[in-house]
Amino acid sequence: MKSAVSRAVVAVSVVAALGASAACSGDGGGDDGGRRSTPSGGAAARLEKAALTSGDVKGFEVEKPRSSGGARGAEGSEAGGEPPAGTPTPAECAPLAAPAVKAPVKARVSRTLTATSAKDVTTTEVGLSGSTEADAKRAMAELRAAAKSKRCGSFHIGARRYLGVEHLPAPDEGDEAVSYKIAHRTGDYVARRSVTVVRSGSTFAVFDASNLYDPEGVQSDREAEKDGLGGAGTPTADEAPKVSPRIVDAQLAKLAR
Repeated sequence: MKSAVSRAVVAVSVVAALGASAACSGDGGGDDGGRRSTPSGGAAARLEKAALTSGDVKGFEVEKPRSSGGARGAEGSEAGGEPPAGTPTPAECAPLAAPAVKAPVKARVSRTLTATSAKDVTTTEVGLSGSTEADAKRAMAELRAAAKSKRCGSFHIGARRYLGVEHLPAPDEGDEAVSYKIAHRTGDYVARRSVTVVRSGSTFAVFDASNLYDPEGVQSDREAEKDGLGGAGTPTADEAPKVSPRIVDAQLAKLAR
């Protein structure tokens, strides 16, 4: 029987995707046609000050990403790392999977939150990203369209297939918000994500909750339970990751200060 997946970190932040849309839409520097803009240095300091720290959200530990490549999870997956190279098919679905981008946004910070309870194997990556307001609005429109598009229910980037995309009710926060779920295979597991993106002016707050689902392990657990041996505790189908409202509320409140 496979052992339980513990603290599996497989979130792939959509901050990069939003940054890609913003960077491609404008040059990211200075005022342009009435766009609201913030100097990069000031924006970085503001976002760093607004980022969550230990003690901000009860029941969660807060850490900075361990490396620029992302925290390593089960089966060699990465949290915050770049998705595989390749052309998204259909192209309109690209914002959902955060395709690798070279052009930076004005500023970006991120934190990784894990629950202190051993029963909760969901990891939430929270990213704050600054752009111009015009580009931020455009990026949100593209993300919302992709999340609602029937063509994006499943799509490919290179050899990776994303599936199970579903538009979800978004919280009534900020100027606008988009929520959706998405998944992809990683080895024997399924990396499952629930994503909420909130725009406040020219700033994005991205909440990306994830865990690993082990289909074979779940089946083994069920067979063991029938035999009276007890299961290994692998996340089951009804334990899909969810973005905690407490995390959203804490981050947006701190961002508004």
